[in-house]
Amino acid sequence: MKIVSYMDFRLDVLDDFYLCLVQNKNSLSYEEVLYQVSYNFESGFSDIEVFLVDFILYILCNGLKSTHNFAEKLEKNLFKTVNSEFFGSLLRQIIEKDRENLLHDLYLAKLITKEKWDNVLKN
Repeated sequence: MKIVSYMDFRLDVLDDFYLCLVQNKNSLSYEEVLYQVSYNFESGFSDIEVFLVDFILYILCNGLKSTHNFAEKLEKNLFKTVNSEFFGSLLRQIIEKDRENLLHDLYLAKLITKEKWDNVLKN
């Protein structure tokens, strides 16, 4: 099982997002850049890394009218994962010091409740 740093991986995704934006500023829409980043992390990554990519992209597009469809798709996948029975084991693939930061961010994004947050930390 591969252990991932949420903080470092988040920076990797944001870096890729920024590079795609700069390199394609005149040829791709914002939503197309998000799809490109999603595509870049599509294969060769663990389940937790794919979850993190979806979450970070969800944050980047949430609330924007132009990315509404993509945000809905991501949100559906994210809710499916956080409500699954394997969510706790998935989180154990995040280094311990970053786990609480991820849970906090998921809570702020309204993808988990405070009760879920507390329960995951207890287990």
